[in-house]
Amino acid sequence: MEASPLDRLFAGGRHGRLLVLGRPPERVQLLMDGWERVACVAPCDDDQRPGTVRADPHHLPFVEAVFDKALLSAPLVEPRKMLRELWRVLSPAGLAVLVVKARRPWQGFERGWLREPLALRLDEAMFEVIEWRIELLPARFHVVLVSKRDGVKPVLVGAAEPAMVPAAAGS
Repeated sequence: MEASPLDRLFAGGRHGRLLVLGRPPERVQLLMDGWERVACVAPCDDDQRPGTVRADPHHLPFVEAVFDKALLSAPLVEPRKMLRELWRVLSPAGLAVLVVKARRPWQGFERGWLREPLALRLDEAMFEVIEWRIELLPARFHVVLVSKRDGVKPVLVGAAEPAMVPAAAGS
């Protein structure tokens, strides 16, 4: 069975700094221990996870490029602001998974996203999509693995680019 975007996000060990924006759906297992630092951003007081910061996800209280990995499951109310803020705090070779409520085209204007508008928002925020799935968690969610589009490619465990071998002199 192929690894999910969440498996790929946490592949290679849980070292580094993790940002969790919002409360993930009930079937998403968060592995919170073993990280150098974990910050959970919650807009309300009912979140009791360790490392929880009460903050506006549109104005995160962190310096630039401080997190190696991120999980965003907060509703995208103002997607342009929220995604640009996520881009700002993610390290240059960082990875993020977005778990965003999905809807079907015939469902009208219920809360949730169609793939095309969400892909456009990710592109506008300078994210590159690595993998995209629709999963039942138990409702339909887009589960999207992204990296920053800034010239530095993330390193994925099990994926390597072929090494460039210099041509021999005189050949």
